[in-house]
Amino acid sequence: MSYNVPGRHAQPSWEDGSQTPPWGPPVNPQQYPPQPPYPQEYQQPQEYQQPYPQGYQQQPPAWHQHAAPQQQPQTAQWHQNQTGPSQEDRRWAYLRHSAGTSLRGINAIHVTRALERVHSRDQPLAPHGVTLFFVTEAPNQHLGYQVLSASRWGYAGPEYDNLLAFLTGLNATAETFITQHEKVDRAWDPRDPDYLMVNVGDIERPPTPTRYVGIGMETLNTDSRQWYDVVPVLLSSGISSLQAMSYVPGEGAVRLVDGSEIRMVRDDNRRGRGNDLICNNPLDATQVYSTTQNVPDRLGVQLRQAWPAFLELEKTLRDHLNPAGQVW
Repeated sequence: MSYNVPGRHAQPSWEDGSQTPPWGPPVNPQQYPPQPPYPQEYQQPQEYQQPYPQGYQQQPPAWHQHAAPQQQPQTAQWHQNQTGPSQEDRRWAYLRHSAGTSLRGINAIHVTRALERVHSRDQPLAPHGVTLFFVTEAPNQHLGYQVLSASRWGYAGPEYDNLLAFLTGLNATAETFITQHEKVDRAWDPRDPDYLMVNVGDIERPPTPTRYVGIGMETLNTDSRQWYDVVPVLLSSGISSLQAMSYVPGEGAVRLVDGSEIRMVRDDNRRGRGNDLICNNPLDATQVYSTTQNVPDRLGVQLRQAWPAFLELEKTLRDHLNPAGQVW
């Protein structure tokens, strides 16, 4: 597909001679005849025109021999492949985009479930959550696989209201379960009913094999609004839990086993990029020029402070569930 589409920015054609290009008329080779050879006294002596002896290798100057080789700029794999992105590129780009959009939907559902419990006077939910992502084969799905997600939401209280404490506690729980299963030569699965780490989403394992591919964290607290400050406003306004999704913003972050880091923003009240996904790797394999960004620097205050604990939890799960980083 050509990126030079017709329109007011298209380049006009000057080949028919109807219009002179801005850089002037074409050059006529006959106006510049070849120059005569140099005079005899400026020509190279005959003895210096002989080829080098057999076996002789010309050495570069000393300052060239020790010069550091220049590093070639890194380019994406699909930049080098003129036929377009490979199947591997397409699969990874689709997985990153699917994980980011899935976390955005989970964060929106988090708003409705938390507000429903407030209306019913049940024990309220904390504003933070953790989501695990899995991949299973699905020949009828796009690119032959399906992304599954299972989340952990906790009740409001000191253990879950603080995101840093929430992540640290989950990491300690995961390490304990892993140690207990290693003693009996078993592999722990976060979806095991007896050692459950998740309580919402795709908890039951499908009949086809699945692979762990990453983890995400999401919160209803942002730099501009805190969940517990918004709850009284929602209760006094009388809006439904479904309408609250449009009024309560949220954000989250994902890290996959290939090192991809994604930031998710969900804010329907923000103009422009209120529902963005940014990543340190391409989210669309068909883009020749894909903008990538440093995700930790773009996170909100609470997510940025909890980022080291999030990486610790991600490493614990990855080392146990998918140490080779194999997905397909």
